[in-house]
Amino acid sequence: MKRHLLIVLSSVAALSMSAVSSIAATPNPQPGCPDGWVPRPPELNPALGECMPGGILPPGGGVIQKKLLPDLRIKNFQFFEKAPQSVRVQIINQGGAIAKPSQLRLTVTQIKGVKVNRVLEVKLPTFKPSQSSSFLVDASSILPKNIDLKDTTFRLKADATLVVSESDESDNVAFHNP
Repeated sequence: MKRHLLIVLSSVAALSMSAVSSIAATPNPQPGCPDGWVPRPPELNPALGECMPGGILPPGGGVIQKKLLPDLRIKNFQFFEKAPQSVRVQIINQGGAIAKPSQLRLTVTQIKGVKVNRVLEVKLPTFKPSQSSSFLVDASSILPKNIDLKDTTFRLKADATLVVSESDESDNVAFHNP
């Protein structure tokens, strides 16, 4: 009886090993990607990784087009003598899709050579493709009364809370050093 049990167990183990080796021997049609996944097209964000599920098709039936995403960009900013603690910021959606409402963040990082971290956020509306708008950002609530904004070091960032999926996130930031 023990001998028959040992033979049966040996046979089951041999069958299991052959099944595993045949599964392992099946080549993946996309080297480097798990089964059912395909290499990420170079147009997609590299942060997504090297592979993506094979069943997902981008808009347009397989062709990724950056123009189909919004792209908020800080076009310029300027100071005014009449409002020394403010800055007018022009933002444009240079992408091909609507950008939903988001935040513009002003971060003052230095005042008179002293490092600080003073933050102010302004709500941004929806932007249609190619739409541009200007916003007056009043920093008087985060600055000493005798300091002009143009005399500080600061950073402006559109879509500061990252709610808009964009074709290019790198052009959302502008810097000022006096």
